[in-house]
Amino acid sequence: MKFEIDKQKDKTIFKLESKSLDHTIAADVKAELIFLQKEIDNQFIIDLKDVTKCDSSGLSVLLLSERMEREKNRKLILQNVNPNVMDLMKIARLDRVFNLK
Repeated sequence: MKFEIDKQKDKTIFKLESKSLDHTIAADVKAELIFLQKEIDNQFIIDLKDVTKCDSSGLSVLLLSERMEREKNRKLILQNVNPNVMDLMKIARLDRVFNLK
């Protein structure tokens, strides 16, 4: 699993550099996000530009990340969401949960 973290003054962007956010990498992504989100105090953004496939394990990781931000009274932003992943989010009605850009 490859990813990039861009820490800026007002935001932190986690860019997953994988084609699939699924059960094969979900545990690793989850561990990275938990660690990262505990240490940052600014707006958190997950960039899904490279992700073209997602399964329920991947959605679970994103939901955990959203809950961690909500507990800090912030909203998680998902950006560059692929149409295939967006369709899955709409089917699961998660487009109402996430701030999608």
